[in-house]
Amino acid sequence: MTVPPRSAEQHPAVPQPPLSVAEQVAGRRRARRKPRRGGGRLLKAFREQVHAVRAFVWQSGRRFRELIVQRRTELLTSLFSLLLHLCLAFLLACWILPQHVPDRILNLFLDPDRDAAEAILAVEITPDIPADSEPLLTDDMTVLEELDADLQSASTSDDDLSADLMPVSAAEDMGLLANLGDLGARSAAGRQAALRAYGGTAESEQAVAAGLKWLASIQQEDGSWDFQDPGEGAEPGRLSDGQMGATAMALLCFLGAGHTHEESVPWRKTVDAGLDYLIVHARIDRRRADLHGDSSDHAGMYIQGIATICLCEAHALAPSDSRVRRLAQRALAAIENAQHRGGGWRYRPRSPGDTSVTGWQIMALQSGRMGELRVSDGVLRKAGQFLDSVQDDGGAGYGYVPGDEQTPTMSSVGLLCRIYLGWRQDHSALHRGVAALSARGPHPHSIYYNYYATQVLHHWGGEPWERWNSVMRDQLVRTQISRGPAAGSWSPRGTYSRPGGQIYQTTLSLLTLEVYYRHLPMYRRLGD
Repeated sequence: MTVPPRSAEQHPAVPQPPLSVAEQVAGRRRARRKPRRGGGRLLKAFREQVHAVRAFVWQSGRRFRELIVQRRTELLTSLFSLLLHLCLAFLLACWILPQHVPDRILNLFLDPDRDAAEAILAVEITPDIPADSEPLLTDDMTVLEELDADLQSASTSDDDLSADLMPVSAAEDMGLLANLGDLGARSAAGRQAALRAYGGTAESEQAVAAGLKWLASIQQEDGSWDFQDPGEGAEPGRLSDGQMGATAMALLCFLGAGHTHEESVPWRKTVDAGLDYLIVHARIDRRRADLHGDSSDHAGMYIQGIATICLCEAHALAPSDSRVRRLAQRALAAIENAQHRGGGWRYRPRSPGDTSVTGWQIMALQSGRMGELRVSDGVLRKAGQFLDSVQDDGGAGYGYVPGDEQTPTMSSVGLLCRIYLGWRQDHSALHRGVAALSARGPHPHSIYYNYYATQVLHHWGGEPWERWNSVMRDQLVRTQISRGPAAGSWSPRGTYSRPGGQIYQTTLSLLTLEVYYRHLPMYRRLGD
């Protein structure tokens, strides 16, 4: 029988016996249940608070939705106003800021690779051309295809040209040239160092000075040059409506020697007037610039490339002129837009390419890069793919269009493009191509071939360049006209020089003589 528990109230005077084990267990259970009931009250209160917060959030969301519905007209109006002001602000930035700033902002949102879209829109126009034909098919086309060599040279000041080159050690020259960029040798000190290092002479520089003087004397009143109007005693060309091309070719000779339109140099006004002519006669379409002028269809893309090179070099030498920078960037955009899906260029935008026209466009894009303008890497990659399609002997030789046999002239164009597109000097095909040009030597009449091959050998350097240069340099100095009203110019020589006349022959000859400093060799050996 269980004994009921005793309490002190029943027996106040009697001492309490110790609790049994069962009583102790029951007491512990009662003690544990008390705090548990208190914790339950706290948990209940916490849950009530959570429910209250959730109810508040729900009510707030419902009120916010009701407010949006009630004020939707005002909100849409405000959003439209914000977008409109952002667009106006961006247009204002395009007008005020340098060209590259808004372009880089757009590139954050737009895919710069337009290749797929261009492939869809491209229209193939393939004129019938015999497989063994040379690139020069008509008088107009002949002139500008021969101009494909005009990209890499220029002139010097009269003070520097009349004096003999000062004797300085080769180590000092190479130390100076090592610190110069691609266009750095066009300064007075750079020219002197480059002439000594790469084989120029006082006689070759005097020939350049005389050629620039003749070009300046026949500049038109509006700042242009005209193939058909070379002045007294000179042979006119037959190429009509080629003022943009003739002007760009003449300006390249002045720019290459460091004569800009901003610095106080002998031919500053001449260069400034020529650039004004290009700027005024450019046709702006959205963000592109058409520099063709009134030229024929065959000449259009040639002139576009030549004039773009001219503008890019003018910008690189005088970057503070925003009008030249904007036009050069738009001209580059026009070249990129005109590329065929196969990677080349020809007479009309997006028509299948040929090596001659493509060479000019590649040089224009490279000139843009040297001037730190925006140039698409994808466009240059596709240009390399086009060269793959016209190459022979693994890239040592090149034909005019895919399927054609290689020719010396097109091989010199292709090899120069490969050098600028990144071929290393140890490339086996480049070795073979340079060896073939070196063995052939300069041509006695073809200034087009001589110009391109001179560039290739100049970049290559070494003994092949020294042999080539000694023949090419002295040949040009010897054949320059030294007396009469046309003194300083060169008479047209060869079939393909006649359509461009005396201006064409003279500009290419000057550019070839200015090879030493217009662009420093890509493979220059600083330790030699």
